[in-house]
Amino acid sequence: MRIARVRKRDGREVPYDRKKIESAIARAEAAAGDIRPGFAGEVAELVELLLERRFPDAALAVPGIEAIQDQVERALVEHGAAAVAKSYILYREKRAQIRAALLVRNEGHDERRSSRSPRVEARDGVGAWSKGRIVAALMSEADLPRASAEEVASRVEARVFASGLKSISTALVRELVDNELVDLGFEGALRRQRPIGIPRHDLRRALLDPSHERPVEEAVAGEILARYAMEDLLPPSVAERVRCGDLDFEDLSRPHLPLSLSLPCDLLLSGEPDDSSAAALLPEIGRLAGQVSRNLVLEGVEPWIAVLGRAPRRSPRRAPPGPSGALDEWLAALAGIARASGRSVDLVISSPRAGTLEPLLEALAALERGGAPGALPRVFLDATALASTRPAARRSTERLLRAGLLCPCWSAEDERFAGPGLARAGGERGALACGAVAVLNLPRLARRAGAWREDALFEAATELIGTALEGLCALGDFQRESRDRGAPRARIAFALSPVGLGEALAILGDGELRAEQAARLVAFLVEAGERLSRERGFRVSVTPCFGERVAQRFARLDAGPLRVRQPGLFGENTLGEPERESSYSSGFEVPAEAALCSVLGAVPTGALHSPSILRALAAARLEVGEQPLLQVWERLERLRGRTRGGARAIYALPHLFAAGSAVKTSPTLFAPTVLGLHADP
Repeated sequence: MRIARVRKRDGREVPYDRKKIESAIARAEAAAGDIRPGFAGEVAELVELLLERRFPDAALAVPGIEAIQDQVERALVEHGAAAVAKSYILYREKRAQIRAALLVRNEGHDERRSSRSPRVEARDGVGAWSKGRIVAALMSEADLPRASAEEVASRVEARVFASGLKSISTALVRELVDNELVDLGFEGALRRQRPIGIPRHDLRRALLDPSHERPVEEAVAGEILARYAMEDLLPPSVAERVRCGDLDFEDLSRPHLPLSLSLPCDLLLSGEPDDSSAAALLPEIGRLAGQVSRNLVLEGVEPWIAVLGRAPRRSPRRAPPGPSGALDEWLAALAGIARASGRSVDLVISSPRAGTLEPLLEALAALERGGAPGALPRVFLDATALASTRPAARRSTERLLRAGLLCPCWSAEDERFAGPGLARAGGERGALACGAVAVLNLPRLARRAGAWREDALFEAATELIGTALEGLCALGDFQRESRDRGAPRARIAFALSPVGLGEALAILGDGELRAEQAARLVAFLVEAGERLSRERGFRVSVTPCFGERVAQRFARLDAGPLRVRQPGLFGENTLGEPERESSYSSGFEVPAEAALCSVLGAVPTGALHSPSILRALAAARLEVGEQPLLQVWERLERLRGRTRGGARAIYALPHLFAAGSAVKTSPTLFAPTVLGLHADP
């Protein structure tokens, strides 16, 4: 028979909940570092079978908690998970010690002492003073041994009783505990049990500020999570570099979520594509959007776009300008999902089918022209497909390029672009996730190195990338531990994002932006990221799709101590003066066509993320007037294809960051390709 109820240690009977068994096994897996998909459910099912065999009689089928835990240990051993079983046993013993600690009684207890015991005011009510609860909390939260926990609790109790307070809040009790931990030298325990919060003044300001961009509860939760990430997730050396502004990490306010997730649509829905199945995709897209921090990317949408482009409108309302089919309704629904979730929903199109690209571009341009509510999906379109658009769709293409809703992308021979910070290997079909992105402050490195000191800049960049990789590893480990069981299983990748590339090149070139220096710097970042991350067992790429928010922080931090006043070198509106700029440039923004071509040629797989690059280049060609952005991109693509050269510059730098080992002295050779530029005929 099925187990319906269980008996707790105090004799109460409660409904049986299999999810509690699965949760305990999952925690043991995480502690042992042996996480297997679906393993917790398999063990819980075996536990149920063992319990049914042990309690066959319906009248006696009320097992106790201890009996269930015994069966869990047995099931783990039978599954060959010895490390997980050991972790579960240790956790069980620790909980037993904590329960025993709750039985601690005050020495010399008498009626007079009880009359002086204050009430403890908690959020959910008022309770009696209990020294044992302090001991249990210190053992559970701060991982203190029982003897040390009792010593701290006794000192706190003595101070509380001596104060003569009639009531005391739990927050004040925690502060007293923190003081005793400091006095006794338990700094590590203090860090583990100290609460994370925000000052009341900041909370009130957030509640009353009418200009906040997101809901106040989300902003407050994000601030607390960001502080937790800085204090508990990132290694202290990495957190220090973040605080001083050498590097940063995207969206630390959501450290438990990957930044972007890329999924082929046929993994979400089986069957033949039609307008009904396209509508059925929307709820799942909405659910998945809440499981990422920034971007949800859909690949392989071409079959659904082809069907929707021919389908009639479902809504009887008057159609906006453009194609009067179901495609614009579907795109508007994606925009609504993006706006409701606060994430962006993007589409990646690598090889569009005949007749699918033009309807998509026209429908998206019509929605943008009509001011559709929500965040319209961006389309990452392969550069070759973009260049082959029909003349009738060029007007829509131009509009989308200017609005930033169309982003040209390119791929290497053995991989293809799959979203911001993501590249899909040939033949790979599963989900991809960009777990975290480290943002590098390039202008600060360039100022420390000095003009024409590429070797010093590269050496500093190598050291900074090694520090960034430590932070990426820590964030990746935390995401694997806190992964939502309902999230799709995805291959995790990481990325580096440069900030202030144009400013750094201006400083490095002593006021002049040189294409060959741009090529060497970006190629070096790509090579160093790949090589140093490979030693740690994962891969890091360089992406321009992040860093806009961090760029303002870096410029603000550098404006004071790193002032540069060299108008003779940099001109009146200098790139090297952060005090004159509200933000550094992000991504691959460089104000020269030749340098931009060199940068794009140094990145094997990527995207031209910011539309401001094309707009700046179009406005810069004053001799022929401002050109259409599509023509500017077509010229860039021709030059980019010619900027791949065979010459290499070898840099021997100290190999400082071997995974899990001490500092090494053997040099690491980096060979960024030096790209040769060719004039456009």
